[in-house]
Amino acid sequence: MISTADMPRAERTGAVSAHPLRDGAAERTRLYVVPPDTRAADQLVQTMRLVKAARFNAATRLEQKQAVSLFTQSMVALYFVGLAVWQAVYVGQIDEATNRLMTFIQLVSSVFTLILGLLEAMNDYKMKAHHLQNCALVVSELAQELKIARPSDPHEVQQFRRRYNEALRACPVNHARIDFMCAKLDEKPAGRGERVLLNARYVLDVYGLYALFLAVPPLIWWVHQ
Repeated sequence: MISTADMPRAERTGAVSAHPLRDGAAERTRLYVVPPDTRAADQLVQTMRLVKAARFNAATRLEQKQAVSLFTQSMVALYFVGLAVWQAVYVGQIDEATNRLMTFIQLVSSVFTLILGLLEAMNDYKMKAHHLQNCALVVSELAQELKIARPSDPHEVQQFRRRYNEALRACPVNHARIDFMCAKLDEKPAGRGERVLLNARYVLDVYGLYALFLAVPPLIWWVHQ
């Protein structure tokens, strides 16, 4: 009769696997599993995020330009009307040189008002901002969908790319380079000099022309005093 002392230790403890070769193959299979390649999907998500941010920036910039344009038109019209009222109230008390200067500033203000009105009608900032805002929302939704799916199949990634291109083509307006640069600046840290330069370009783009229109009539008055 065989005692338990004569049995191998593994058999006494019950630790021997019923299928040792199968367990070893499964272990090797677990070790050599290759994760799916989602680099193409991740790169497309990053591109969508940048374009989405750029278009949101463009919509905000155009809305600011519209507000500044309307304010400038109102102020330039006030120059024209205010000087006309002043001439009518103080008629006979204004010397000839000052009267001619005020008439000249009124003409400049009226021309500026006409130019601003034409620029506003031609650019139509409000409608452009509306299109860019809607396009950014569509791209944002598509980027979130792709980020959740993260497909590794090239055909699926191509389907998302096609939908992304269709969303861009459906928008009749494109963002400017400065909008894209601001989006990239938000994505990664930049030096102080680069940030200051970009902010200066942004302010000049939004306020530069209108600041000139606002400053010229008072500047003409100041120079001739």
